[in-house]
Amino acid sequence: MTRPDLGTPEGRRAYVAELRRVAIGWRVAGLAIVALGAGGLIVTRTTGNTVWDSAIGMVSVTTLVIGWTVVAFAVVKRTLYHRRRMTD
Repeated sequence: MTRPDLGTPEGRRAYVAELRRVAIGWRVAGLAIVALGAGGLIVTRTTGNTVWDSAIGMVSVTTLVIGWTVVAFAVVKRTLYHRRRMTD
């Protein structure tokens, strides 16, 4: 892998676009899982239950944890890609 050309505005724009494509599927999937978990929490609260007393609430919290873990994984993956591009 070669270093990106960051000396020109076009090169910087191209590299930013390239970085945005890295792990995009993981980021989108993680944020979708987070949205599902947040929706579950809204359902739990509108039914009058507390999060810890209902099965839907516990599943929603677990879903949020999984979703944010996937997003964090994608961020780490993108950071490692950037580091590899800058060191070569």
